[in-house]
Amino acid sequence: MTTHGFSLERNGSMKDLANLELTLVSAVGLRFTFVMDDGDDDGTPDDIMFNGVVIHDPEWGYLALMDEDGTYHRSELS
Repeated sequence: MTTHGFSLERNGSMKDLANLELTLVSAVGLRFTFVMDDGDDDGTPDDIMFNGVVIHDPEWGYLALMDEDGTYHRSELS
């Protein structure tokens, strides 16, 4: 993976794309809000999220390339 890229070649990511009638190949160039399970110190769910685009990297494969503004938690949304 790259500094700001996270592999999408995982069952969960591919299933999410399939639910949108997309494949990794057809998702290249599309923008999404990506979500990863996380929780606060008390164990309350508080997903980590970031905005970005799907890319294909010759070395690392299909990645979610994070925007420069980085990650945030679901609890930070208003």
